[in-house]
Amino acid sequence: MKLTVTDELKSRLTNAASNGSVIACDILAEIRKNVEVSEIIKGNANYFSTKRKRQSGDMFNKVKVVFTVCTKDVTNPNFPDRDNPQAPWFIENRAEVEASTFIGYFKNLSEYNELDINYFSNAICVNSKITVKVYDKMNDFVDAYTADNYSGIAQYGDSSLHSSCMRYDTTARNAADFYHNFAGAKIIIAKDSANNILGRAILWTNALLKKDEVEYKISVLDRVYFTHSFIISMIYEHAKRIGVHLRKQVNDFNSCRQFISINPFIEIGMESGVQFSDLHVYIKVPAKKWHKNGAPYLDTFYNVLLDENKQVILSNKTSGRQIAECRETSGSADRKKKICPKCGIVHYGCNELCEHCHSEIYVQTIFGEALSCKTVEYKGEIFPSLLFKKGRPVDNLQLYLQVRKLYA
Repeated sequence: MKLTVTDELKSRLTNAASNGSVIACDILAEIRKNVEVSEIIKGNANYFSTKRKRQSGDMFNKVKVVFTVCTKDVTNPNFPDRDNPQAPWFIENRAEVEASTFIGYFKNLSEYNELDINYFSNAICVNSKITVKVYDKMNDFVDAYTADNYSGIAQYGDSSLHSSCMRYDTTARNAADFYHNFAGAKIIIAKDSANNILGRAILWTNALLKKDEVEYKISVLDRVYFTHSFIISMIYEHAKRIGVHLRKQVNDFNSCRQFISINPFIEIGMESGVQFSDLHVYIKVPAKKWHKNGAPYLDTFYNVLLDENKQVILSNKTSGRQIAECRETSGSADRKKKICPKCGIVHYGCNELCEHCHSEIYVQTIFGEALSCKTVEYKGEIFPSLLFKKGRPVDNLQLYLQVRKLYA
């Protein structure tokens, strides 16, 4: 008697192997052997298949795949359904088993650790080859953040992708605008064969860290959002393959300064696999003029600072020069301090101008404060003329206007 495996199980094993499961690859090799079932399978087990168990939800279904098998001796004279070719497929002759039991039926497989088994049982739930790539266009960010593009299934338990606070149309649009047009980031996306999104992670190729007063450019993989936990490993593996230096040590929003190196960085003597418990990493924001408005909830570099050179910084560490915090779920940033549009200093004042510049531009009259200079209309708003030169905003006003877009 030969081993019998359904086409769906073969398909799931093939895709799981393509998606990085060592166990699926090994089982496929066993299944393809043209030998008697007794040479590769323990006991009477045969006629293997899969069964989907579904929990329905509003946005997606939680799907778990279990294995089914006939463990009856169908050749035994006392077997009630003996000689019936359909007997192994009758419900009463089949048993449901978990992944570890299914693996255990195979005689010739290696010993696997718990991580390999969990990867296999998770990957078998997605009957599609997953493609993981780096994307860098604004519409790529929109697609990756919009819930309508997510896979319709997810694992039992946590699906951080489906619960992402940025999944709505407006917040997805603001996130895309921010990452592409303000921060200059890229994104790694995992898709199935139907282009459904199963995972995403922001890729910071323009991050910096300072050692011995020297700034080094370094690449950082941010938090991974996923429908199935094996997607995290696939994205980590892709990041390693393309040379990314660091990833978050803990895949959450709290551990902002904990990283692990996934590739060596020779310039600073960093080896692969090194863990950092308190690493300061930051991004000098390009703040391109095309950024229109908004900011997402940032898991790592959520502190918006202005350094001594009036350079906007996204940092995983706060300082006295913090001007905003990107920890809102509404699609905009939370303003902490103000930038004076005239002199560019960071201040706490009640007015947009710092106290000194305010006193230069405004005078006190019997009717209250009044501008001491002419006004200029710019993009539908009225400004003091002192903030313009040759009809264009001065540098500090331009900086003020760029940062103000975060709060829109």
